[in-house]
Amino acid sequence: MRGKFRTDAEGRYLVRTVRPVNYPIPSDGPVGRMLRATGRHPWRPAHIHFVISAEGYEPVTTHIFDRTDEYLGSDAVFAVKDSLVCDFVRHESLTGEATALGISPPFLTADFDFHLKPASERGATVLDAQQRLAALGAAG
Repeated sequence: MRGKFRTDAEGRYLVRTVRPVNYPIPSDGPVGRMLRATGRHPWRPAHIHFVISAEGYEPVTTHIFDRTDEYLGSDAVFAVKDSLVCDFVRHESLTGEATALGISPPFLTADFDFHLKPASERGATVLDAQQRLAALGAAG
């Protein structure tokens, strides 16, 4: 469930994956004690992680969330922002793009625009593979 993708000349991208689902974080040990003490549940809302980098821009590690998830308002790790929530739209019939990609209905699409900040330091803008894995681990 990992991949490396490139945009086209106009910055467009396509990622084919499964619809994300919510899941619980480990709730044993200190994290579990903290959750119980604060009356919180261990659930993360459905999301997809991204690490985005481009020459001349600051890299960013983020995720997008499914608007329909029941845990959006109570994420165990407080990571949901309105700007990261998107709609997963269900399609019951074929479209020209779906046919070209070999996708059969039903399928879902989600549109999301990532925005990068221009780099403040030259040469430190594209993450190498080890940095990407470390960033994904830190993102949860």
